[in-house]
Order: sequence, then structure tokens, then C-alpha cells
Amino acid sequence: MTVTTANGRSSRPPKIHSSRPPKADSSRPANARSSSRPEEDSGSAADAPSQAAPKQKRKRLRKEEILAEATRLFAERGYEGASMGDLAARVGLRKASLFHHFPSKDVLYATVLTELMESVKRATINAAMAEGSFGDRLDALTDALTATLSAQPHAARLLVREAMDAGPVMREGLGRTINDVLSAALEFAKQGKRAGTFDPDVDPVHVIVSIIGIHFMPFAIADIVDRFTGSSPFHASFVEERRIAVRMQVRNLVLAKSR
Repeated sequence: MTVTTANGRSSRPPKIHSSRPPKADSSRPANARSSSRPEEDSGSAADAPSQAAPKQKRKRLRKEEILAEATRLFAERGYEGASMGDLAARVGLRKASLFHHFPSKDVLYATVLTELMESVKRATINAAMAEGSFGDRLDALTDALTATLSAQPHAARLLVREAMDAGPVMREGLGRTINDVLSAALEFAKQGKRAGTFDPDVDPVHVIVSIIGIHFMPFAIADIVDRFTGSSPFHASFVEERRIAVRMQVRNLVLAKSR
């Protein structure tokens, strides 16, 4: 409303502000969050397991990377010549972080050797227990050992080195695993003898000793084989040629000759 003053000017009355606080929205509590926040929170909780899974996978892959590089380092330098500091540098970790995965060099070395020998053990036992004739299982055993040792470039060298040094790992758990493998191989040979497939004129113990050399040495002395053949024993073409050759050599050693 406009008011006319004595001098003829008009003026508006001053605006009066209410002292009452604004009316609260009764449709939502005063401390309520926006509708998007609860969805984010519930989504984060739901995603927690899926976020943990990649973290565990990364940790497992990191451990496998450490073991692979440790295998290489121990094969090159032996136990005494390898250090945790050298390994940490190779895998791009601080030394303290490396000890988070493996509390000591002894534990790491034992883990490397045990896992290598366990892979050989699995290959031997699985092939020996497979279905089929003795000759078929003999081929399967040969193929499995060739595949296992060629897939891990430093495995044969490190296992042979530890066997030669007769260190504490060999005298304890690793030695028992090797005995298990040799016992399984001997029992396999005896099965062939009972079936009349294994050459009766051949001593199975000496055949097994010979087979150790046939399988392990080409991969243990990889540099010599490379210079002699012009090919790395871990190259796919060499591995396939080696698989076929070893099959024939082992069959000639083991199987009974037709009279």
C-alpha cells in the first residue's frame, strides 16, 4: 500500500520480516540424507566382496611373480649367493614388503623347491594312475614330465643343484617328496612287469635312474643344449621334438621286445 505524506511524496511502509523460522518439510526428517546417498552406501557395501576379490587375486599373482623370480635367482646363484635384497630389486618391491609375503629366505627357498617338486610329483602320479595300457600310460608320463620341466625354465636346474648340494631342504621335506615320486615310478614299472609289458631283462631301478637323466638334464644344462642344437630347450619347436624323441627312447628302454 502507498501512503501520501504532507509534502506530497508517496512512500511505501517498511517491510516487516517474520521472526518465525521457516516451516520444516514434514515429508522428510530434518536429518534425512538425499535419496542418492543411501543408494551409494548400499552399493558400496554390496561391492565390498567384489572389491576384495581383485585384491586377493593381485596378491596371489604377486606371490607367483615372486616365486618365479626367486626360482630364477636361486638357480643362477644357489642359496648362498642369492639375497632377499637382490630379489626385492628384481620384482620391484621394498625388502620389507618382500618379507610380508615370505618371512625369511629359508621359507622362500623351501617354498620354491617344494612347489617345483610337487608339480613333478603330480605329473608322475597322474600319468601312472591314468586309464589305458601300460604303453599308453608310459607315453603319458613321458609327455607330462617333458611339459612340466619345459614350462618352468629354471626348475630342472634348481632341483638338480639342490640335489647335488644336499642342503637342508633336500634332507627334510623335499627329499621325502622325491622319494614319493621315485616310489610311484618304481611301482608303475612293476605293474608293467606283472602285465608282461615291461622288458623282463631290464632292471626297473636302473631304468628309472636313466629316465631321470633323460628328462632333467636337457633342461638343467639349457645353455649347453642351446649351443649344441642351436635352439633353446624351452622353445616350443624344441619341446615338441624332444617330446617325440623321449617317447621313443623310453619305449626302447622299457617295453618288452617281441621275440
